[in-house]
Formats: sequence, C-alpha cells, structure tokens
Amino acid sequence: MKGDSSRQNSLEDNSQILSAFPREPKLEFLKNITKDFSSERVIGHGVFGVVYKGILQNGQLVAVKKLVQTSGVHDRRFQNEAGNLQFLEHRNIVKLLGSCYQVEKKLVERNNKHFLSDVPEKFLCYEYLSNGSLDNYIYDESSGIDWTMRFKIILGICNGLHFLHEERSEAIVHLNLKPSNIMLGDDMVPKIADFGLSRLFGEEQTRTLTKNVVGWIGYIAPEYHYRGEISVKSDIFSLGVLILEIVTGLKRDLNIQDISSELLIDNVSKNWTEMSHIESKYPSLEEQHLLQVKRCIELGLNCVESDPKKRPTVGSIIGKLKEISHEASIHKFMEKKLQLITEFPREPKLHFIEVITGDFANEREIGKGSFGVVYKGVLQNGEVVAVKRLLVVAKTNLDKQYLNEVSSLIDLNHRNIVKLFGYCNEIQRKLVESHGTYVFADTEERILCYEYLPRGSLDKYLYGSQNRGCDWD
Repeated sequence: MKGDSSRQNSLEDNSQILSAFPREPKLEFLKNITKDFSSERVIGHGVFGVVYKGILQNGQLVAVKKLVQTSGVHDRRFQNEAGNLQFLEHRNIVKLLGSCYQVEKKLVERNNKHFLSDVPEKFLCYEYLSNGSLDNYIYDESSGIDWTMRFKIILGICNGLHFLHEERSEAIVHLNLKPSNIMLGDDMVPKIADFGLSRLFGEEQTRTLTKNVVGWIGYIAPEYHYRGEISVKSDIFSLGVLILEIVTGLKRDLNIQDISSELLIDNVSKNWTEMSHIESKYPSLEEQHLLQVKRCIELGLNCVESDPKKRPTVGSIIGKLKEISHEASIHKFMEKKLQLITEFPREPKLHFIEVITGDFANEREIGKGSFGVVYKGVLQNGEVVAVKRLLVVAKTNLDKQYLNEVSSLIDLNHRNIVKLFGYCNEIQRKLVESHGTYVFADTEERILCYEYLPRGSLDKYLYGSQNRGCDWD
C-alpha cells in the first residue's frame, strides 16, 4: 500500500509539472532544453520528423518532435490545430503538452543559388515515456512481455483509438498507426503517439510523406495507398496488422515492399489459425488463454479485410475483446470450481460439516429459507462452501427417494445453476417433543453443500441499497 501511495504522489507531481509546461513555447526555450537539438539527445526518427529528449530545469523530461519542413499547413492554422490536440486527454494516448511555430531566416539553396529565406520551424512537445515504443518489445521473446501483457496492450490500443474515432464530435483518423507509434507508459500501458498529424500537414501531404516509406508501408490500408481514400476504416486496417504482429511476434521483412502486409497476412491466415501452431508459440499457456490467442488472430484478420466495409468498428472490436477476456475468466472460474468439486467429499460425514461450520455457529449463518438454514463452511485450504441444514424431520419411507434425487442433482453442471457439491444424511437419536411430552426418537440430519457465492442473492440488488451497482448492461 505504501508503494502504491508513493507512486500515486509521484504521478500527481509529474502531472502538475507537465501542466505548467508552456502551451506555446518559444524556439529558444526548446533549443535550451534539447542542447540546441543535439544529436546525442535524439531518441527517435519518424516520417514526420525527429524526436529529441528535452530536460527542464527541474529535471523533468519531455519529448520534443521537430517536424519536417514541408508545404503543409502553416502559421495560425497550425497553432489552432495543435491547440485543439492539446485538449485531448485519455489514458491510452500520448499527452501533447505544447507546440511551437516560428519563422527563421535561413540560408537556402534554390537553382544552384544560395539566399536568405523565411523558413517556418514547427515543433510538438509531448510527455516523455521512458519505456520507449512497442516495436522494441513485441518481436523479442526475451523482452519479458507474456501473453497476458500482450492482450492488455491490444485492448489499451483499441481504447485509445476508440477515443479518437468515436468519443469526439469529429473523428481523428490517425493514418500512421504502427508499433513505433505506440509508446509504453508505467506498467506498460500503451499510448498512441503521432495522432492528428494529418491535420497539421494536410491529408495529401501526409499521404505523400508516408506512402513510400520503408517500415510503414505495410501498415497502410490498400484503398489509402492506391487511391488516397481516407476513413476510420483506414486505421482499422493498420490496427489489424498491429494485432497480428503483437499476437504472433512476427516481423515483416523490411527489405521487401510488402504493400499492406500481404505476406504477413497470408502467413498468419495459413499457419496461425490452427491451435497446434499457437501452442508451439505459447507452450506454457492454459487452454482458455490459447483460445484467447486464437480469437485475437481471427479478430486481426477481420480487421485487414481488403474491403473497408467488411472491417469492424473499433467499438465492436473492444466488445469482442471484452467477450474474449470474460470467457477466459469464466473458464478459470469453472476450472477452480471443478477442482473444488473433485476435492470435496460427495457424502461428507456430519462431524466434518460440524467442523467447517463451527458446529453450526450463529455467526456462520448466512441465510434462512422455508426448507432450512444456510451456513458458511470454511475448508482447511481456505475455500468456502454454503451448507444448508434442512429442517429436522422424523425418519420416513421417503428417505430412499430423497437420496436418489440428491444423487441426481450432484451430477448437474451448468454455469447458470448453483453447483451442489455433496450431501449428508445421518440418523441421530435425539430428544424431541411429541404430543406435549419429550421422547427419544431417530431423526435424520439432512444437509446439502453448495458452491459459495459471496455476492448473495438477486433481491439485494433489485430492491435493496446495493441496487445502484445494477445497471441495465
């Protein structure tokens, strides 16, 4: 708890420092924090520019991207667009802190002649993420990111893209989604970088810059590459390639002009749809997680359909990922329940039940009904079961029928019925009241043992004080 608290304080301090960063820093300020854009401060190259590490006076780090000089948007439009991007806040996108647009006199060459000209310099300043980008991890098996982490990264990227596509009045199409543009924050939380650059450069300039770049061309949707058609489905194609790479760890051959990752997609569709191939990649995974991998591959292949209309929306992708995650958790729960079933005695002795319920102690009582009282039973390994002690009845001729019915119920298994683990049926000689007098009689203890469900019954949520957590979904 102490570690979590100190980490939270550190994050809050970091947020306060970054919030004080100037929204429109001067060029001189950026030169100072990057050592005049020194080569030793370079931390990344991209189609849109070079990224430098900036160190503030208080030691805080920022990432400064010096944009390439192009005929893209200039002056006030650039500042307006950059200013709008600065207001975007989401856990899975890199925070834009500030932007700089400044015209400088520079010696330029034109027609073999040199002369002074006004040259616009454009910069974007982002939060600094020390873990670097995703491409440093997904292809290297020794990087330490297991399947659980890969699945979380996929879901995080989708959440960030959902914010850009569907949570704003006007969608932001990324047009440059690839592993090197997915930065990794604390706890390897993925954050999308370079979003909105098409607005700063103009859509046609963006296409000119990116369509022939080695290392990016494989992520570009075919309709955008060949015809310049832009939509949110362009990003879905890039997302599909990204998912396939994260899942398989395959890296495209950068020496081959693999337009729209045709070779990668063909490889995955032929070899990775069989469970045997998935098991060879993830030999230590349990069945439910191997199924997760298979479902994610199917989802990635769905995203890279050549026809944009057949590609899913990012919202539906998130829905399917949550289904996949839920299925895995259900599978794990059922496995745990089945393990408890195999360990729990089918016909426990009365003494055993008295021990696990504290001799039917009042403080272990968790419910009453028409047929008896329910107690919490705690096993030696800490697992909990629900023990229903049925009303005491005199020995009858229906005992055999009762035992037959209970035996049949134990064999029932379904995720939507409470599992009966075992039953106890023992005869005891007890002092009972009969017609105003007390006599000894043979009575039966009839006890049913069920799986324990800590959330209780539905009525508490429909009508009680807990109903606030029970929404329509």
